[in-house]
Amino acid sequence: MFNPDDLSRFSNFTILTTPYKTVLGHQITTDVLIPSHMTTKPSSIPTGGSPLRPVLLRIHGGGLVGGSSLFPDFFAPWHMELASRHSALIVSPNYRLLPESSVEEILSDIEDLWTWVQKDMMAFVEAQTNGSVSVDTSRIITAGDSAGGYLSLMLGLSHPDKIKAVTASYPMVDAKSHHFRESYEKPMFGLPQLPRSLIDDHLVRLRNGEIPVIVSSDDRGERAELMFAYVQHGAFKDHFPLERREFFPLDRLEYGARFPRGGVFLWHGKGDTVVPVEGSVKLKEKVTEVDPGLKFWLALEEGDHGFDAQSKIDDGWMAEGLKDLVKVWLA
Repeated sequence: MFNPDDLSRFSNFTILTTPYKTVLGHQITTDVLIPSHMTTKPSSIPTGGSPLRPVLLRIHGGGLVGGSSLFPDFFAPWHMELASRHSALIVSPNYRLLPESSVEEILSDIEDLWTWVQKDMMAFVEAQTNGSVSVDTSRIITAGDSAGGYLSLMLGLSHPDKIKAVTASYPMVDAKSHHFRESYEKPMFGLPQLPRSLIDDHLVRLRNGEIPVIVSSDDRGERAELMFAYVQHGAFKDHFPLERREFFPLDRLEYGARFPRGGVFLWHGKGDTVVPVEGSVKLKEKVTEVDPGLKFWLALEEGDHGFDAQSKIDDGWMAEGLKDLVKVWLA
């Protein structure tokens, strides 16, 4: 189903990897992807230093259960296309995963990643590139697919004055929905219903100390069945207590949080079998209600989860949604 060894989509990028935090001796890393044309032309550096480059902060998907920062099947090539065109750096972090860790801990990782970007990224990149690449941490746009889309939205709500604009692809907006909280037959990509024992056995092994207490990457997609089982059996209800309103973007908007003024662009497949499109529609409706002046673009396209795997930034629907956000990002 997945091909974790096909890293060809990154062939025109230099990839730097560094820990951005350590928990109980476990290093959690982020990757920084730099278009190769920016690191192979030192003669083009103007007197007085290299130009400050914008940042695309992209957060991987995987249902909060799987995936990793460079897992290729979840890293749509449009990210690389956008970064190359605008000489931008991509920041793609790992973060702790369910069920070994909690939603609260995942959100704290993304906050700590944000702090690293603001305080340490510039010095790290300049040191690693011998000063040929410099970073403008005032020009950041966020992105994320699926669970990463959820985290992109949450980060935008937390830092509306520092982030220029927000994008999210088929994001996991509404963890209150029956889809994520109840167990029933949910065919996904035509796969059969997986047994609940996949989750229960994993939790037993965790309690017995047979697997690590912290997992922050799934580089080979080995947790894919666990991820799908979590959706099919509504196991997210154990990690998203209804009273923790700060976990839910719709609740955060209701209670006063707002997105960056540069706007929001979401896209979602009408036939999504993993993350129902209704969540993105609800988000648009909520933003229209509480923040009607915000530019909010929702593209509803044909297809299932991950329908944008081969999409290009000049495709009509994507170009239309990105146009104004990119202007704000680069300004």
